[in-house]
Amino acid sequence: MTEPGQPQLGRFFEQHAEELTRIWRMARITGRAHVFPGLLDDVVARFFAHAARLLERQEPPEALWRELVGLVRWPPRVAPEELADEWTLLGELLAATSEALDAPPETRRWLDEALAACAAGTAQLGQGGERPRGIVTALMLSPASPQPHTASAGTG
Repeated sequence: MTEPGQPQLGRFFEQHAEELTRIWRMARITGRAHVFPGLLDDVVARFFAHAARLLERQEPPEALWRELVGLVRWPPRVAPEELADEWTLLGELLAATSEALDAPPETRRWLDEALAACAAGTAQLGQGGERPRGIVTALMLSPASPQPHTASAGTG
């Protein structure tokens, strides 16, 4: 079996973007259930298709953050640590996917560098750092954790 290079892995990401996003969401819900909703949910949903295009064109990895689009939820009480944790989950998924597909080291390195650029860029959002034109930051003033459901008096 030949190793998939950047264009081949890009095509895989493009064809399986929805499934990879679903896997990331399940991992995030399982590992980060105390934070709701997924702070990077919209960005990750678009990450795979965008990475696919850049991999196929063999663009530099830092181009991913510069050209990424989507909504980043920013709860001041937990960001940027929680955002970093969500990027880490995505990194674990990318590593597992690369390993399963036997991607060559240079492709794995590209993904690591692209992910690092996205994580660093996201961390700068709360400090008024430069952001890509396609990234919208939503400041979350309500709690980022699920609130327990309480039954109303007189029901039941």
